[in-house]
Parts: sequence; structure tokens; C-alpha cells
Amino acid sequence: MIITDIKKQKKDENRFSVYVDGEYAFSLIAQDIEYFKLKESCEIAEEKYRFILDTIVYIKAQDLALKYLSYKMRTGKEVRDKLEKSDFSEGIIEKVMEFLTKYNYIDDYQYSMAYIRQSLKLNPVGKYAIQQKLRGYGVEQSVIEKALYDSEIDEEKYAREVIGKKTSGKNYNTDSDLRKLQDFLIRRGFSYDIIKTVVDEYKKNLEEQ
Repeated sequence: MIITDIKKQKKDENRFSVYVDGEYAFSLIAQDIEYFKLKESCEIAEEKYRFILDTIVYIKAQDLALKYLSYKMRTGKEVRDKLEKSDFSEGIIEKVMEFLTKYNYIDDYQYSMAYIRQSLKLNPVGKYAIQQKLRGYGVEQSVIEKALYDSEIDEEKYAREVIGKKTSGKNYNTDSDLRKLQDFLIRRGFSYDIIKTVVDEYKKNLEEQ
């Protein structure tokens, strides 16, 4: 194996991208480049190459992922994106992801369950809005559906809560007002049937006052 290029990184001038046989292999700080005596056009032994990948580079990637997860829960996609932006190779990323999954540092199902609980507590929305948000975080559809099913969300209850806050101190009694109320619930991700039920109920309560 031949080191074909060593390039200083633009975003971190103390780090260098090392290319082996024309392909990106790993990045190291200047001190490591000097310590391992890596030079362009020079051969790198398989043993040294594996040692750098399996210890120096892997440990750095693992530490970065664990630090990223220490702030809050993350989905697998968020962690993968973080590692990719830090220029780790696909092989290193896969190895780190396997470690994180094995020891439950990442669990998209548990992430989804926690997200659903927090969303409904702080800012109730419908299942559709929750689904779209989790998909944006990279959670697979099957995982989202299981989390939504297991959460046993009472959408009518939360839609009523949303209407109660929206209409507090004001009556939405004209057709135009009711359409605005429906549009508001649509934007909050509630289903058509739920919206029709709670808006009709709200209208009926107004008529009975």
C-alpha cells in the first residue's frame, strides 16, 4: 500500500487527510503524522495501517460519538451524519455504529417513545406531525409506527386541548373562523376525522351557550 497524498484540512489546519492507493483512508493530527512517519509516495505496512485505523482513528470516532450522545438522545442517523461530517471512513463509522447499537447507546425505538412523550407534554400535535418529525430525524417508518402504536395516543383528547388553548378568550363562531380553526389543526398534524369531530363538537357547544 502506498500513501498517495497527505492534505491539510481546511476546517482544521492541525489535521491531515491521508490517502492510500488513491483513496481516502483516515485523518490524523500533525503529531501523529510525524510519529508514524507517514510521507507521500512512501509505502505503509499493513500492520501499521490496521493499527492506526483500529486504535487511533476508531477510538477518536467512538469518543466523538459518545460525547455527541452525552448531551441528549440521538437517532442512529444523527450520529452517523455527525461522524460523516467529521471525515471518518465508512468502515470506521460502521464499526462505531455497531458498538453503539450493541451497548444501547442508540435505540431509535426508545428515542421515538421519548420524543412522543415530550411532544405531547409540551406541545401536543397529531400523529402525522410526529411521524413527519421522526422521519426527518432518520427513524425508519416501521419503528415510528410501532412507537405510535405503543404510545396509545388519544388524538381527540390532544386536539381538544389544542382547540381549548387556541380559542381561549375568543369565540370562533363564523364559518371563516371555523375554517381557520380547521386549518390550524391540520398544520398541527391531526387527521381529518379527528379535526371534523372536535371542530363539530366545538361548534355545537357554542350553539348551546
